[in-house]
Amino acid sequence: MVEIEILCPLCTKKGTIEVEENLILKSDRGISAINVSENLICPHSFVAYIDKNLKVRDSFITDFKIETPKIELEHNLVEAEIPSLDLIDVYLITLNINALWLTFILRGVFYKKDILILNNMESLHSHLSNFFKFIFQNSFELNIALETRENYKKDKKKYKNCVIIDDNAVINDKNDIMKPKKINIERTIVQMFLAEQDTKSSLILLRNEIQKVFTLTQEIILFNENLEKNEELTTKKIIDYFNETKDIKIQPQYIDFLFEVIHNYFNIKLAMSSKTSNFLGY
Repeated sequence: MVEIEILCPLCTKKGTIEVEENLILKSDRGISAINVSENLICPHSFVAYIDKNLKVRDSFITDFKIETPKIELEHNLVEAEIPSLDLIDVYLITLNINALWLTFILRGVFYKKDILILNNMESLHSHLSNFFKFIFQNSFELNIALETRENYKKDKKKYKNCVIIDDNAVINDKNDIMKPKKINIERTIVQMFLAEQDTKSSLILLRNEIQKVFTLTQEIILFNENLEKNEELTTKKIIDYFNETKDIKIQPQYIDFLFEVIHNYFNIKLAMSSKTSNFLGY
């Protein structure tokens, strides 16, 4: 066991945690996710990402009470379908990105935003491009550009309509959709991806979680279309529908997240009253 000094990403209180050194050194992805429980350092729980040099690369507040639903997808990937290392080097990607950065990407795609990623490591760009194409395969369309900071400064007008992501900073977020406190489901998905130690399994997990969002939104859109005239859609109705007809249990927070995706990505107005408390379902 070794002691590692760490900082809470929310209150910045400093403390030390003990980790199993061999567990980190054996990780084939270069970074290990360590759950820091409440009151170990401070009142908050968070995830620390530690590299093979036993340095804290990132820390990430997440809501461990939120769970993504378990569903059977039409096409479950197997390892043989994962692109080769020379196309998607997960080790290289996770060493050069952080959890909040990837959370912003998911959020931007779910809101159908044009995204520009600033990254000066040009050798990483092809891996990132292949990574995004793979995880959003057969689900959400994406418009993501990769550029160096120098090239961006030369032609900023070209990207005036893009949400620009530069490490943990977000530029041109006109509607404030990227505030970390608002993106709990995306953070949960990213935490799951980074916590999976096997690289191929982590890619499958991330792609499947994105596919799950797409599949469930399609179900809700169809349900909405089949409502009786003047019948309102509520969170409770959707929860009951999935539970009773699909044997799928979904938390209210996740349903509200799906409603957001439907509104912002698909631009569909659901049959909900503005006077109705959507979260309570009444």
